[in-house]
Amino acid sequence: MPNSIKKDKLNNPLVSKPLVLVVDDNPNNIQAVGANLINHNISISMADSGKKALKSISIKKPDLILLDIMMPELDGFEVARLIKENPDTKDIPIIFITAKASAEDIVEGFEKGAVDYITKPFNPSELISRVNTHLKLKKFQDVINLRNKELENLNIELNELIGITAHDLKNPIYNIRLLAKTLQENDISKEDTDEFINDIVITSDKMLELIKNILEVNSAEQGKIKVNLTDTDIKVITEHIIKNYFDRASAKNINIHFDANNFNTTVWTDEKYFTQIIDNLLSNAVKYSEYGKNVWVTITNDEKNAFISIKDEGPGLSEEDQSKMYLKFTRLTPKPIGDESSTGLGLSIVKKYVELIDADIILHSELGKGCDFILEVPLKGNAEEEL
Repeated sequence: MPNSIKKDKLNNPLVSKPLVLVVDDNPNNIQAVGANLINHNISISMADSGKKALKSISIKKPDLILLDIMMPELDGFEVARLIKENPDTKDIPIIFITAKASAEDIVEGFEKGAVDYITKPFNPSELISRVNTHLKLKKFQDVINLRNKELENLNIELNELIGITAHDLKNPIYNIRLLAKTLQENDISKEDTDEFINDIVITSDKMLELIKNILEVNSAEQGKIKVNLTDTDIKVITEHIIKNYFDRASAKNINIHFDANNFNTTVWTDEKYFTQIIDNLLSNAVKYSEYGKNVWVTITNDEKNAFISIKDEGPGLSEEDQSKMYLKFTRLTPKPIGDESSTGLGLSIVKKYVELIDADIILHSELGKGCDFILEVPLKGNAEEEL
């Protein structure tokens, strides 16, 4: 199955209409409660038994549950207990709405995990007021949980960054220092001196690539990047990028094949970030390909979009690798072939830039059968019409 980025147009659960599950074995009660909720812009789902309520929750979790107590088979107290014992549902707020009005019942309701207790017959205004209060509290809690998760991820990324800095920068710096001291303290032939200097340049280039990639990801995430969408001839750009990789490909006897004949290659994109995307993808294709293999770069189009395919004969990616390939600092199972480095940031940068230029990217890959990344970019005119 292809792996795809789709412009991050997912619904935000924090701003969508709230969903309340109404559970009652009396259909008249469900209708009365449901009508009040719908009139106040609240979506509802319904269940006329405890078992159906639990099944409904397993399919789609509501933001709040209005739960009757006196029901056959599973009463409301038992349903609440099962909901609160389940780690996936324990945070859903429950309001008991029932004719059981004794102090003992109310106490038991709160002991079972309810956030509120409403007795029948209920006052519609009071019902809506209490429901809205707990929906707001639930929304605030969701925001807090989301922020906590983001902080956890940031902490993980920080630790990964420290690890990369310690490993990927410390070792090259040590090598450069060793080479420099050798040059400084020994009488070395010009041939050996030139070789040492070349090693220093190559090692420092790798360090600069890592630092550049870290800064690029950071800028994209902080919204510091300005996108300039214009009519862009991607055939010219792609040809130039391929020429830059001829030496690296030739060193591994890799043939890069380019085909963009008879196709419309003028698209609506940001030239700079389109270039970065193709450069990263082609770099990976060459970097992870064995000696003597092929890389194909093709441009095609339909009525609305151009498609830039970069296909290699490398090791391919497993489903597990594909699930995490766009994460920062991720080292996937395949390793670069030859004396090439990987920062673990290339595909995360690709993901950011694809989203920035409002493009799509799809990966077709199977383990042992190479990768085919296909970038989809709007043609000139089509993107302007959508705007």
